[in-house]
Amino acid sequence: MKRNKIAYLTINDPQDKRSWSGIPFYLGQSLVQHGWDVDFIGPVKIPRWLDKTLRGMAKLNRILFRTEYATKYNLLTSWYARRIYRRRMKGKEYDCIVAPANSTGVAYLDSRIPMVYLSDTTFRLISNYYKNEFERISPFSRWEGDLLEKRSLERSAAIMYSSQWAADSAMKDYGIPADRIVIQPYGANMDGIPDRASIFEKEKNKRLTLLYLAVEWERKGGKIAYETLLALKKRGVNAELIVCGVVPPAEFNDPDMTVIPFLNKNKEEDHGRFIELLSSVHFLLLPTRADCSLLVACESNAYGVPAISTDTGGVSYVVRDGINGYCLPYDANGDAYANKIAELFEDKGRYHALVQSSRQRFEEALNWDSWMKRFERVFEEKILTQRKSAS
Repeated sequence: MKRNKIAYLTINDPQDKRSWSGIPFYLGQSLVQHGWDVDFIGPVKIPRWLDKTLRGMAKLNRILFRTEYATKYNLLTSWYARRIYRRRMKGKEYDCIVAPANSTGVAYLDSRIPMVYLSDTTFRLISNYYKNEFERISPFSRWEGDLLEKRSLERSAAIMYSSQWAADSAMKDYGIPADRIVIQPYGANMDGIPDRASIFEKEKNKRLTLLYLAVEWERKGGKIAYETLLALKKRGVNAELIVCGVVPPAEFNDPDMTVIPFLNKNKEEDHGRFIELLSSVHFLLLPTRADCSLLVACESNAYGVPAISTDTGGVSYVVRDGINGYCLPYDANGDAYANKIAELFEDKGRYHALVQSSRQRFEEALNWDSWMKRFERVFEEKILTQRKSAS
């Protein structure tokens, strides 16, 4: 039986688990495991002349206009990527293009092959949401990002988003018809799934252990997480906060806070340490200030670890109150987070049920098998239909 062949287009290395939180890697592997013939067409290595040109444009913008040029979203890279993709795809036949968060790469790709585009946001949405990254972006750079996004979405046969929040922007800001959009959360980016019985081992740990897992301190709400630890201790709770992925500023220091600066999941030793953490902690604590999709909650839920986070961006489409965690209001402080966590942890029956339902949420929706089932339906309904109508 002939396998359907996919051109898998990425700018970054699809074999690197650090790229976009591991989504291109684990998505690509899932496609292969589900019987698709995947041609990994990436990474696109930016030549020196282009890199120097983009750096020069960024420097010129800072000096002359005191604005920032977003080198990630630009027409020159888009045109260069088109050349690379065309050369690597030449003479091959594909049933479908899959482009994970690659508006820059596919905006000017002149191919009749139907494309499935996927992301957790749009350029318009993220450029108005991630304030620190985009607050000084130049008008020209904003125009480029919008143009690349619009062209990519318009040429897609189907677009898969991880939340309604992102889908609404595609429809409102770029005029994409609702019938071309599908909403499906991403899966947990991990190499193996823990045994279901093992998720309750953490309940033997009498010390309330919180995990702050992020590479950014400010945007992911590190200060609030720290204040949560202090508030819990003030209540007399024997609590510990493990910070993994970032070194907090010097003023955030406490004997009950452990810092693990960085874990590289490409390395077997670090990946094992990552699994140890998720196997032993009671809550994932991320009072994030801005997030398109709380991807790490998918991983924590696989281990039965509920996520305590913020109702912002696309977070509430991953974390559902009372099922796999809770999303507190944006203005909630450390005391509010401490109250919610203590309330859950002190009621052993309620906490046990939350551990169980967190794992259930993972099994039903937050895994790559579930994503693949939706993708296969999209292929049947959108891609094959388009190909038949064109023939």
